[in-house]
Amino acid sequence: MSEPDQRLVEFNRLNPVGKVVFVAGSVFKTLGAFVDFTIGTIGTVWDEAEKAFQQGKSDQIEDAVIIDEEDWPRA
Repeated sequence: MSEPDQRLVEFNRLNPVGKVVFVAGSVFKTLGAFVDFTIGTIGTVWDEAEKAFQQGKSDQIEDAVIIDEEDWPRA
């Protein structure tokens, strides 16, 4: 695969269509970087949360049980 073309573009010399393409390309490149960062961060947080959950599990502690309010003794 060839290397991307890294030319210096003088924005003020572009025609209106060129300016639209330049701005749209810049926006898509920025959004792509933001999406990559967000997905990477979510994956890292997910992995760390799962690791912390697994480390905090204990066979000596029973799972939580939801108790209906009617089961509580009345005072």
